[in-house]
Amino acid sequence: MRPSWIYSLLVGGVLLFSFSACDDASTVGLGVGPDSLSGGDPVTLDIPPALDTTTSPPQTGLELQPFSPFGNRGPWRVLVGRVDDPIGGTIEANGYFDVQGRSDLPPEILNADPDSLSAELRFTPTYIHGDTASSVEFRVLNLSEEAKMDQARADTTFPVGSAIARRSIVPTDSLVTIDLPSSWLTSERLGVLRDTSDGGSAFNENFHGFKLVAAEESAVVGFSVGNATLRLIHTPDSTTADFPGLKAFTHVERRNVPDFPNHQVLQGGVGVGLTMNWDFNAPPLDTLNRAPLNRAEIFVPIDTSAMEARSGSDSFARPLPKGYRVTAVRDQSSTVCSRIQTVFPLPQNDTRCALPILPQAIPGAALVPNRPAFPIFETSLRQTPAFTRYRVEVADRETSPSRSETVQPGLPSTLPVLVPLPEAEDIGSPHATLTVTPL
Repeated sequence: MRPSWIYSLLVGGVLLFSFSACDDASTVGLGVGPDSLSGGDPVTLDIPPALDTTTSPPQTGLELQPFSPFGNRGPWRVLVGRVDDPIGGTIEANGYFDVQGRSDLPPEILNADPDSLSAELRFTPTYIHGDTASSVEFRVLNLSEEAKMDQARADTTFPVGSAIARRSIVPTDSLVTIDLPSSWLTSERLGVLRDTSDGGSAFNENFHGFKLVAAEESAVVGFSVGNATLRLIHTPDSTTADFPGLKAFTHVERRNVPDFPNHQVLQGGVGVGLTMNWDFNAPPLDTLNRAPLNRAEIFVPIDTSAMEARSGSDSFARPLPKGYRVTAVRDQSSTVCSRIQTVFPLPQNDTRCALPILPQAIPGAALVPNRPAFPIFETSLRQTPAFTRYRVEVADRETSPSRSETVQPGLPSTLPVLVPLPEAEDIGSPHATLTVTPL
């Protein structure tokens, strides 16, 4: 603990508050280096927030851009399966998937006798959460009407029709093919598939897509939407025509969530996030407006050791998230995001600002570095608090220092993480790290 005279210099008197100031690099001054400052030696303070959790179903639906011959259509995925996770509880994901019409077809398929054609769905697995050694049985159903999947939230559902097919797969397969029965290729449906008018737009209005569900609690598997196709095959000569993935959505639910002493479980997919609130009108923050603020960061540690200790069997896979998302929420009457954008532009959506995070801290922490965090705290310490609370959530997406990547919503996931609470020993807990100069 630092000597009390520093506190006196800092605010001109004894502050009636307590804060942690230990030297553990995992909890204090992460990313804070020497500052060339006048007026005294900089002092680093860890200011803990009030903590709570909220559930906000994330965006798990997306409509892709029209088919590109270059094949790079982004990392979006659709999830299907059920997993009993020792951390996250029982998690179930149902996938919805639709394809894009074609402006042309090979003559062998366009003019073929219907009895000479077959159809299959083709998926490339890109995500596994659960038992990698057990097979997963999928069921495929028709969607009964056109579904507006773009930007749909994870608690959305869409009407379904008849069941089509079943298929058992091993989650580690590099390619999954699901044969559709000949009864699925009715004359009416084949007419829709062969309709190339208006560049395939008529197809998009009359073909509604599929729902994928799993019947067993073994694993959740994710498929790349950009590489997913519905394939028509002309059996006599093996001529094929692929209908590429156009849009996808994942419905996610969870139940039977275990309790963890001294930890809070955050969950991708269902959108359980950690909320943080710093009261800028109460000690110690109300006194810091009389001292220069030089640096500010927001740090939320992730207890990866505790997560690894609860992974279950050797064949159980629970990948660590590749990213997190931190948003700042303002009061309706408070300043808008643009008021603090002089240092770092912040995308804004109604009352929320997405804050760029430091990719090097992932997966062990969600760290908002100095550039975006500094103007937030500086504005709040000098006037009416700019934001009422902050929220961190799992956003499983590769991140880089580019602000356009670090603030994106995460890819659909079912991943849980453990955030240590203040009661946890020798781990640290969420806090703001402020560097100030004594007067």
